[in-house]
Amino acid sequence: MTDPRDDTMPGAADDLSVFFEAARAEAPVPDGDFMARLTADALAEMPVPAARAPSPGFWMQVRSALGGWAGMTGLAAACAAGIWIGVNPPATLDAYWGDRTNLGEVGVDPLSGFELAMLEG
Repeated sequence: MTDPRDDTMPGAADDLSVFFEAARAEAPVPDGDFMARLTADALAEMPVPAARAPSPGFWMQVRSALGGWAGMTGLAAACAAGIWIGVNPPATLDAYWGDRTNLGEVGVDPLSGFELAMLEG
């Protein structure tokens, strides 16, 4: 059995080298018509970007973030109620707060046990 990789056969390498030399000497140049068709096919297959929708304005984004008109209505009502209660508090709140001029007696501890534990560090 003969090995196909064996170069000891007389004339085998010389016969192929002639063909390889001829292929190296003459570079193939594609036809201009072929290149035009290839370019047209490639351009036809390229994806076309979709048109971008205009981005919504600032107030539309705020309205959407707050939950639409229902959320904005609730936020406006809570804001109006907070301002009204802050400016003209009802008389029943004085029973809880007492004298509004001295809020130190309300009983709010600015440093609770948790904050003091975190300060120990």
